[in-house]
Amino acid sequence: MLFCWMIIAVFSTVFALSSNPLYVTPSGDYHIVKKGETLQSIAGQYSLSIEKIKLFNNMTSDRVFIGQKIFLYPHPAKKQEFVTQRKIPKKGYHLVKSKESIHRIAKMYDLSVFDILDYNNLNTYKLEPGRKIMLVAGKTKPVEVSKPIVKATTQKTVKPIPTHPTITKPKTKLALPLNGEVTSEFGLRDGRPHKGIDIVSDKGNPIHAALKGKVVYSGTQRGYGNVIILEHDDYIMTVYAHNEANLVRLGEIVNKGQPIATVGQTGTASAPHLHFEYRIKGKAINPREVLPGL
Repeated sequence: MLFCWMIIAVFSTVFALSSNPLYVTPSGDYHIVKKGETLQSIAGQYSLSIEKIKLFNNMTSDRVFIGQKIFLYPHPAKKQEFVTQRKIPKKGYHLVKSKESIHRIAKMYDLSVFDILDYNNLNTYKLEPGRKIMLVAGKTKPVEVSKPIVKATTQKTVKPIPTHPTITKPKTKLALPLNGEVTSEFGLRDGRPHKGIDIVSDKGNPIHAALKGKVVYSGTQRGYGNVIILEHDDYIMTVYAHNEANLVRLGEIVNKGQPIATVGQTGTASAPHLHFEYRIKGKAINPREVLPGL
């Protein structure tokens, strides 16, 4: 009997020592900013320096915003991706290989990710192997329209398949990504298509996610500067460009209204503002059709 109790005691001791092994992920990887909190108070709460928190979150100032996600650990090191540039083939498309992304294909052919979105009807930002990705404007083959079929017995017809995306009203109302004056509308501008709206605001002000979604791109693009692309339900994507700083990480799920960036003047921009796009299957649609309060 005594021997059994000794075994139990030893087992309990070992269990106690191993109940918090080094490989266990800490309970909180991030902090959500609440009203009245400052970067200094958050840093003190987690025994971190302000400099480290700014580094972990790509922050350019000490300002924090209610609802902002503050990461408490550095972003995992990203593997360097070397891409050899090449000419666009005569056939005008690229056949997707395993693990290739829109970003990688764009770099291959010296295009922007927005060229890829514009030239292809993409249901999602993630590409499946074997898909043809058009690399030249106007090369996209139109979707074949089904002709009405009349059955002798029922006299019913099959409706044609739509050839282009229509305005998709999201199931929930969009949040206004930024309070400010619209200084440039969707449509032609100086003879070139302007695929979103520009909202002017002071540099450093928070930019909010219009809908709950996933961060499918956070980086820089030619002309757009610092840019974030979110993917949402119903084949919808939203774009936030010219940012001073991107505050969210690739693959992160963000909530509607969450601060995701700060207003800047990066890329081709004459003043601090947000360039906002609303896209359906990759195609840019006038954001005024879905944005409240504009």
